[in-house]
Amino acid sequence: MKKILFAAALLAFLPLPALAQPAAPPTKLYASAAEVQTLTAQAKAEHKGGNTVKLVVNAEGYPFALEHRTSTTPPSIHPTQAELIEVIEGSCTLITGGKMVGLKPAAPGAMTQGGTAIEGGTPRRISKGDYIMVPANTPHQYTEVNGLVMMTLHMPVTK
Repeated sequence: MKKILFAAALLAFLPLPALAQPAAPPTKLYASAAEVQTLTAQAKAEHKGGNTVKLVVNAEGYPFALEHRTSTTPPSIHPTQAELIEVIEGSCTLITGGKMVGLKPAAPGAMTQGGTAIEGGTPRRISKGDYIMVPANTPHQYTEVNGLVMMTLHMPVTK
């Protein structure tokens, strides 16, 4: 009996892969224009629908990423992060606000929760050169997507 209790005590202190959070991306403080062009080309070449993401720079929980989308993606929210968006190429209708329908729990360590629809959101046509701020915990969805390439900065917020 003592051996079983000892083994159980040891197991309690071992990290479990299923409970482990994903490793944070490494700190990267600079990306040249040429590197961003390469990342854009890679995202387009690797794109298989939905959303293809390439990390551009990152420091202390502030990932700045290039995203490429070619079709409508499910609505999402970032409960603890605001998102700043700059449209680099293409266009879409971005729906923001309203109420998320069919909210699904986030995966362990994930910053995003998905849903099935947005009720009562505000649609806005966005295109190259536009900037959008999506406050934390705000439903948003990209629809009517036409070759969208954007830069996104996720910023932690505390309440």
